[in-house]
Amino acid sequence: FGIKIFNLFFWSAIIVKSEDMKASLGLETALVIPNGVDIDRFVPINRDEALAYTKWDRTKRHVLFAANPNRYEKNYKLAKNAFELINDSNIELHSLMNIKNEHMPFYINASDVVLLTSLWEGSPNVIKESMACNRPVVSTNVGDVNHLLEKVDGCYVASFNEEDIKQKITLALEFSKTQGINRIKQLELDSNSIANKLIRFYWDVKSV
Repeated sequence: FGIKIFNLFFWSAIIVKSEDMKASLGLETALVIPNGVDIDRFVPINRDEALAYTKWDRTKRHVLFAANPNRYEKNYKLAKNAFELINDSNIELHSLMNIKNEHMPFYINASDVVLLTSLWEGSPNVIKESMACNRPVVSTNVGDVNHLLEKVDGCYVASFNEEDIKQKITLALEFSKTQGINRIKQLELDSNSIANKLIRFYWDVKSV
């Protein structure tokens, strides 16, 4: 309610991260501009190089929960429970804490699947970063994930059901890579394109 009041009487314009946020907040005039991804940083890296950096076991396959498992909204319990259903000692589940953004490409590229089980998101950066690295993805249907992953083979949207997530991980593991970067470019979600959209937005607001 407070956002609507400010939008009506005080703000010239408002930006949200996804159509889902726009609808849930009831902001019909809001402009949707998600965060962009640095496609010069987030690129496919040789698997051996990535595994050497992360020090993960080269003989196993790796599922990455790319968030702090202690954050409630990231819903690590669902990820852990779904992973345990796989029951394969040759597959490991990893979570990340306090990893700098410049190091993230190594962890993403060392992963066979990037897993997101959040309860809510706007436009999750890790999904776009993983797509830019052409990594398989499994995510709950939060924020704009369904739109991001549309028609990208090897990337799956799952329900909040442990068995469904387990099945989607199993399917994603069949892909050695995806063409996620093509979807990022199609949607103009690279950081330069997003920066240009923001500049145009602010100039339009200033000229009103």
